[in-house]
Amino acid sequence: MLITALTSLALVATLAGPPHASAPVTGLDAPEIPRITAERWITYDANAEVILASWNANDQAPMASVTKVMTAILVLESQDLGSVVTIPSFATGARGSTAGLVAGEQWTVGDLLIAMIVRSGNDAALSLAYHVGGGSISRFVSMMNAKASELGMANTHFMNPNGLDADGHYSTARDLLTLIIASQEYPDIQRVGRIRLVTMPEDPNGKSRTFTNTNKLLGSYPGVTGLKTGDTPWADKVMLATSERAGRRIYSVVMHSDDHFSDTRELLDWSYSTYSIRDRWLRPLFSEDGGGATISTDIDLTTSEQRRLRALAPLSDGRWKTSSLQDLPKAESIGRWIREAIPNVVSGD
Repeated sequence: MLITALTSLALVATLAGPPHASAPVTGLDAPEIPRITAERWITYDANAEVILASWNANDQAPMASVTKVMTAILVLESQDLGSVVTIPSFATGARGSTAGLVAGEQWTVGDLLIAMIVRSGNDAALSLAYHVGGGSISRFVSMMNAKASELGMANTHFMNPNGLDADGHYSTARDLLTLIIASQEYPDIQRVGRIRLVTMPEDPNGKSRTFTNTNKLLGSYPGVTGLKTGDTPWADKVMLATSERAGRRIYSVVMHSDDHFSDTRELLDWSYSTYSIRDRWLRPLFSEDGGGATISTDIDLTTSEQRRLRALAPLSDGRWKTSSLQDLPKAESIGRWIREAIPNVVSGD
């Protein structure tokens, strides 16, 4: 039976070892992988829970300001958005990108999250870390590393809450993908990551503060919904991206890039050109000449779904052979997708 075969395949997937670090991991029936400037990258189909492709994804490297996504997670685990934070004087001397905070000011946690994610304010990250860490940045950093361990980010280590270059502050593209996935459990991170432009309260001297999101793909690339950029001398340009088109969600990571926006566009373009798991099992139901369903007429598909499926190229007979086995979804996940896609053809787990 179909499900039995897939279960066996998934079992092999769990036993397969990781790919060589420098080898591309290509997805199912995928076109040639993109050639981009990033030295490390990964792209992921969140609906199917499949890594579509990666390059040097397990190599450790500096991660820059995408660090702040972990800071945001820890803040939201313990703080209400309306909680008040007094800005410590040391935070106002932060290097790099800042939100222009003034010592002694009082900000809500929610506004500081905006300053940290949208403006990428290092002063905001330090203020939040100091507050959540009970007056200790080092205690907060220990919390960050404990959370990384909890999430299975075995190749990640934090030295600060804002991502400034430091010995021992590193991650991998694969671990940062794990961080993206974890962040999607926090609606406030998703909400703040979508903000393109925001006006904040004036500073004590009456100076206005308007923050523009450092993520220039928001509003300029179809479907991008977040998440965070980074740029330091050691890390070069880094980007975590979330996107959604027609219900299909793709996440990507680029590290040590010459142009993180261009590289992310390339990865997302490529990723959306690959088959989704749902498409892979629906496509054979349509004849190659676009003449309509050939197996069952009882499947409830929208007109747009039928148009898309008819437009897809035929699948090869060896449809699984080009995939990286360890990155295939588990049998349970495959079964769930097939039952949803073809309820009158396949049943059972």
